[in-house]
Amino acid sequence: MTSITLHEIAPATFKAMLRFIYTDSLPGEDELGDSSAKIFQDLLAAADRYALDRLKLMCAQKLWDKVSADTVATTLACAETYNCIELKSKCIDFLAVEENFKEAAFTDAYALLVLKFPSVAAELRKKVMT
Repeated sequence: MTSITLHEIAPATFKAMLRFIYTDSLPGEDELGDSSAKIFQDLLAAADRYALDRLKLMCAQKLWDKVSADTVATTLACAETYNCIELKSKCIDFLAVEENFKEAAFTDAYALLVLKFPSVAAELRKKVMT
């Protein structure tokens, strides 16, 4: 067979995953540009799918480094989807801060998060009440 087709993984994500496998490193921010958060989310999904735990941790850290009121809901949804417990916990702690919650709660991503993962919303309520 001269070629193998991989479904559900973008070429840039696959390239970054191969880079990690061979070099134990991730692409630099200068290589990724403005789409780095999206690539790290996609790479986290690939790491989860192919059981690359170290890559998963590295992607979670990169996503956490970029978390803000604008990105926390998307990052939290990604953490919940791909069973990234530490990243999920950090995002919930971030949202438990009143100023962060006020900013994030009015984003479309937060509304989708609550609809898609009602258990996350319940965890957040529990965290805020304690």
